[in-house]
Amino acid sequence: MYFATIFKVCKMLYQLFWFLATCCTFVVNTLWLCCNFASVGIPWLMLLLFLVCIGSKFVKLNSPADDVVLSMLSKSEKGKEASEALYWPVVHRGGAFDAPENSLAAINQCLAQRCQKILLDLSITSDGKPIILHKSTLEKANLTEPIHKLPYSFFESFNITEHHPLGQLFQKEKVLTFERLLKLLESSEVTVLLRASQTNSALLEIVRETAAKCPIFTKRIIFCCASPTAIYQLRQQCPDLVCGLWMEKSCFTILPRYLNTSTILLSIVGAIYRNIIAPVIGVSLVFIHKDEFNAQISTLWKNVGVRPIVYPINSPNEKRYFQQVTKTLYLTDSLRSEPQLIFKSKRKVIVSGVRSLAKSPRNRIESTKPLI
Repeated sequence: MYFATIFKVCKMLYQLFWFLATCCTFVVNTLWLCCNFASVGIPWLMLLLFLVCIGSKFVKLNSPADDVVLSMLSKSEKGKEASEALYWPVVHRGGAFDAPENSLAAINQCLAQRCQKILLDLSITSDGKPIILHKSTLEKANLTEPIHKLPYSFFESFNITEHHPLGQLFQKEKVLTFERLLKLLESSEVTVLLRASQTNSALLEIVRETAAKCPIFTKRIIFCCASPTAIYQLRQQCPDLVCGLWMEKSCFTILPRYLNTSTILLSIVGAIYRNIIAPVIGVSLVFIHKDEFNAQISTLWKNVGVRPIVYPINSPNEKRYFQQVTKTLYLTDSLRSEPQLIFKSKRKVIVSGVRSLAKSPRNRIESTKPLI
């Protein structure tokens, strides 16, 4: 009985050993097969990328001149140096935290604070009418129907200030139409970055026809969208059109960190966009999420002639960093915390107070006391 038990135990250990050996052999063979496929596939992949880079030179669209882009980004800031005006913010939807988004009230509020680079949303209704509106405005009114499925007659009676948190401070206002926006640009110096959330054929045709017929469009409007194909189609017909590529926050960041694939995939995608897609379609601006932006990425984009814009930047510390340190344009939802509006006004008050104290001899002695 004792020897039979020992024999069963040894047999079980022998079978376990061979099972583990078989598993190890399978893993080694699998890795060896993958290495063989990689050794065969990587050279072909490199050759394919090389051919793509060569072919892109023949379909490449020349981007607008850099001085044209600079004039659109900084020409409206009168009385200020160009370098200082260039890094002033781009106001998202006219300042969605300060006023109803995409409204005339928001645009006027931006102009009152001397900030004249505004990003607005371009949408199209079911009957082909272009309007300045974003789906978030409808969501605040508990409307889940997309804009492209609603007729223009619905928006004629829609009050965009009613559901905004600060809507009581503003008068009732209808949805701004694309035609009215173009008329406003004729009488103001504002530069509009027009973002198309959905780039269907009807919207692209309207933009193409407007850019061909209206000279103010290519001088005062920068067209932005997330589709490189749509930008390429537009710039084929309108080579003078300044365009910006909107890059959404990457979905690779949801992968587990221990896989260490997030950075690799982001680097590969970023390299493809910078070195192949951006030069081919001829964009002048690129919108990058702040979680995927750093000084090195900014340098890489500037080396290919594209100016990066970081979004969303709303805290004062972030704004000072991008204005003064990285010298990068940024997209903000509010002008209440702008460094050039806060600190310069305080500095003027302090200087004027010191001058008033220095006028009389008595105040000269008391001026040594700390100012609270």
